[in-house]
Amino acid sequence: MKIIGREKEKSALRQYVESGAPEFLVVYGRRRIGKTFLIREYFNGKFDFYVTGLANGKKNEQLQAWSMAINDSFGGSG
Repeated sequence: MKIIGREKEKSALRQYVESGAPEFLVVYGRRRIGKTFLIREYFNGKFDFYVTGLANGKKNEQLQAWSMAINDSFGGSG
């Protein structure tokens, strides 16, 4: 599927890709506006690490899920 519009967002993502440096990207915003779709489509599903937040999760739950995702992906000891 092709991303229609979102020129400002695609330009920002392009800058990250073309920087030549390791990058860490966080995308946040209101629910149901296409954040996940934009990222998955733009990067064609190719990620070194990818995690989404918990629906209705409290701060501590989000942080615990984030920590577990990092440990699962990179074998950390958190």
